[in-house]
Amino acid sequence: MTLTEEEFRQLFEIEQTCFHGSWTEETLRSEINSPLNILCTERREEKIVGFALGRVVVDEGELYQIATLPEYRRQGTADRLLAQLHDEMRERGAVCCFLEVRSRNSGAIALYEKLGYQKISVRRGYYDDDDALIYRIEL
Repeated sequence: MTLTEEEFRQLFEIEQTCFHGSWTEETLRSEINSPLNILCTERREEKIVGFALGRVVVDEGELYQIATLPEYRRQGTADRLLAQLHDEMRERGAVCCFLEVRSRNSGAIALYEKLGYQKISVRRGYYDDDDALIYRIEL
């Protein structure tokens, strides 16, 4: 997906809002432009309100980030973004998708489990202040 500078600015603002700057502008731009990666967006009247970014390597997908602006949450945006991402991963030959999530992120965990993701592992102390839960779904 080719983005205009305005679209990239909107994505970066969402990343900053939802993840408090976990990625730099350069990192986000690099990941979006990688040919291995898949970017899915949801728009409302030309404004990007959410995105999902993932990657497929051989037959495995990985969700890197999914984010929805706070005022657009609980409207099915994340469900639609993950469905679109999963479809595109399947088209590229992925048979499953992995993700990691902070163990205290109950909202994200509820979403992933609702969609059929299953917890397969824990990475203790992965984050400075939290463990990472590893989830997997068959595509």
